[in-house]
Amino acid sequence: MLIALSFVTTIETKAATLRADNEPGTYVETNQKMRKHPRLLLLKGEEKKLLRDIKKDSIWTRVHLSIIDASDQISKQPYNLLQRKMEGRRLLSISRTALRRIFFTSYAYRTTKDTKYRDYAKTEMLNVCQFSDWNPNHFLDVAEMTLAVSIGYDWLYNELTPTERHIIEQAIIEKGLKPSFDNHFNIRGDNNWNQVCHTGMSFGAIAIWEQEKELCANIVNRAIWGEPYAMKAYDPDGVYPEGPGYWEYGTSFNVLFIEAIRQNFESDFGLTKIPGFMKTGEYITHMCTPGLGCFNYSDNGNGSAATSTAFWFYRETRDHNILFNQMRILHRRNPESLSRDRLAPAALIYGHDFSLTMPEQPKRLAWTGDGINPVYVTRSGWGYNDAFMAIKAGTPKANHAHMDVGSFIYESHGVRWALDLGTENYNNLEQANLSIWNMKQNSDRWTIYRYNNYNHNTLTFDDQLQVVNGRVDFKERKVEYPGYASLDLSPIYEEQVKNVTRRCELNGMDNLKVTDHIETLNKSTKLIWTMMTEAMVSVMDNQRIKLTKGDYSLTLCIQGANGKWFVENASPLRSVESENKGITRIHFVARLGRNSSTDLVATLNK
Repeated sequence: MLIALSFVTTIETKAATLRADNEPGTYVETNQKMRKHPRLLLLKGEEKKLLRDIKKDSIWTRVHLSIIDASDQISKQPYNLLQRKMEGRRLLSISRTALRRIFFTSYAYRTTKDTKYRDYAKTEMLNVCQFSDWNPNHFLDVAEMTLAVSIGYDWLYNELTPTERHIIEQAIIEKGLKPSFDNHFNIRGDNNWNQVCHTGMSFGAIAIWEQEKELCANIVNRAIWGEPYAMKAYDPDGVYPEGPGYWEYGTSFNVLFIEAIRQNFESDFGLTKIPGFMKTGEYITHMCTPGLGCFNYSDNGNGSAATSTAFWFYRETRDHNILFNQMRILHRRNPESLSRDRLAPAALIYGHDFSLTMPEQPKRLAWTGDGINPVYVTRSGWGYNDAFMAIKAGTPKANHAHMDVGSFIYESHGVRWALDLGTENYNNLEQANLSIWNMKQNSDRWTIYRYNNYNHNTLTFDDQLQVVNGRVDFKERKVEYPGYASLDLSPIYEEQVKNVTRRCELNGMDNLKVTDHIETLNKSTKLIWTMMTEAMVSVMDNQRIKLTKGDYSLTLCIQGANGKWFVENASPLRSVESENKGITRIHFVARLGRNSSTDLVATLNK
């Protein structure tokens, strides 16, 4: 078996020449004998066993029926077919809608044989194949559209006329595969683009293999060689540097790719052996908060959702902890919520042969992982009202990163007392001509309210930004409850202070303590300690603030320096940024003397 991390001989291809220091090796041959269609994800005849299995489990039955119900809505006459309508520089929302529509209705046809689903899927596929292009300038759009059309083509192959097949094949080749050689994405990239784009192209190649064998073999070989560049980000503990939401995006496509190459080439070419990858199910389990939110550092939203990807990791590892939060989500929000995921049929494909009975609570109450953006979490328990604290280290220079090094969140009783605002609307910022993908120190990115350290639960000195090129690791971590973690934050405040460390500890329900040790340089230094909250805020005195949300209240107390509390709405100045309604920015401002040493202790308790 060839291992994907060892780079061997160059593939010569008429389609393109890959220019890189190391080039793809020959993992699959042009003369590879392929399975008959359907050959992707749900192989020929496998729907029969799937249907038998899901009838044995009430949750899977409801998930299945929710996909059928959604397909009913999608396939209603008259067809409301997609149009090539751009949003800024993206066609991505159209591609994602196409993926959900085609995947769902193709699944519905294969499991019910009702021709209305087949007819709709064919019509929508032929429709998007008539688009002038799939927007190669933002190649995620092409990757998702190619995935959509490839699944539909493969699953409905025997229902398509020769003319229909030809139209779809040519669209996959001309609008998907060939443009992938025009430097539209970094084939050795270290982020979700790599995973999504290689996967979309590989599905296209496997689907239409017989029509362009040399091109298709090159595509698959390039992906087997290229995806490890992104997968190395999971090393060593499975932490995804771009955060939980992007974990779902990149990882969901990554496992689709592994499924496809296993099924068609009888090997995963060592991809599942890449350090950290098979541990990442633990990461996403512990990122989910008691209130079914998530630790939404970087460009991530606050929600946790049922995801097909988690079921793949459970199938591969049989780690029941991975199912725990998935089952909580499905029970609390009902199983039908999974059908919001455009990849929902994959959940049934991965998981139909195991029961979705509620597993026991995970025994571990604290978890930590190293990597590009190390994280630490601890909790009082796994129930909805339990307390949860998380803190991150890392660097602002990581993909999708914010200036949130040292930032923490805290939740109890289902209330996010200390929160992260999360991601912004990329299109709105881009339309305002803000250079949000430039990660340099003086970039527009760091003028965005949600992105800089001024508006995260961390420190600011003399109104300066964190140092983009700085990197922080944990000093100490206790992975038992009650737990704590400490960091040396000095690298991201270089030349602002001499030394600064932070220690966060959860000592029981409603008992959070954050200790900052600060040593100043030979200058008077302005310190700002910031916390964002969804609670109502009332200043009691220069040391204490009362936080109230519903029936619960906590007191935030700060000691160790003479200063003053300031409370304001979390409102950015630009109209293109989110209003952050209902969010309050609390900041404690103090003046620290030159060459001084200060221990600032903040507590949050009843």
